[in-house]
Amino acid sequence: MADVVLGIAASHAPNLANPALMRGVKEEQYERVKIGFAQARTLLEQARPDAIVIFSTDHFDRCFYDNLPPFLVGVGETATGPVNEWLKIPKVTLRVAGDLGRFLVTEGLENGVDFALSEELPLDHAEVVPLSYLTPAWDIPIVPIVVNAFAPPMPSLRRCLQVGAFVGEAVARWPQLKRVAVVGTGGLSHWVGLPETGKVNAAFDRWFLDCLVEGKGAEVATKYKKAEDLEKEAGNGGQEIRDWLAVAAAMPAHLKPRVLAYEPIPGCGIGVMAWAMA
Repeated sequence: MADVVLGIAASHAPNLANPALMRGVKEEQYERVKIGFAQARTLLEQARPDAIVIFSTDHFDRCFYDNLPPFLVGVGETATGPVNEWLKIPKVTLRVAGDLGRFLVTEGLENGVDFALSEELPLDHAEVVPLSYLTPAWDIPIVPIVVNAFAPPMPSLRRCLQVGAFVGEAVARWPQLKRVAVVGTGGLSHWVGLPETGKVNAAFDRWFLDCLVEGKGAEVATKYKKAEDLEKEAGNGGQEIRDWLAVAAAMPAHLKPRVLAYEPIPGCGIGVMAWAMA
């Protein structure tokens, strides 16, 4: 059977992968974020995963209203991106752990989680930005799970906890002696394309991080049952905390959460968090 050996959650703000977009950011803030990512990378190297399951987000560049699944699993042999070419982030091609992806889809169909799947899912900056820090050699196969945190109707926070827990349980049933890391990307608070663009709610971000450290993901889901209530506090970009909740729910009890970095950088609250051996 396989083991979940590490969890990581991190923001995927495009400026993290393109220094030219970091204008106006205090250097000391950027340095603390980079230190947090470096710590996460070290933990990943120590965990030696054979595959990474990564919960991420779409930005209307892979899914649109003609096909807007709540959870989409990539199962092809490779994935290339990011597709958002305007970001000027170098493209990469990653191997996909399609055998694990197909196992998750099949297990889901038998256990109440109806994943959509894609043989040709490209990558978004949601995957490429954090992985550029965590696995700069691009040598660990991934299973991308795209969570609709961009346009209504979105899966509830409670459902994201349920799906994350299912993924953790399903990985443990995967009949291969493999080590699996689970990564979630997005957030934290930010507003995109709205009059509040550039705003960050650091108080919300710190409360949310505290909830995850204290194992209170269900409290977050209860407080923000409605997507519009979450948007008021954390912005439309804050809907991406769904990915963080999924990772938290996938973690076995022996992996302990801790915050590695948080900075309220103008435009986006940037966080890095890990679940690892104490």
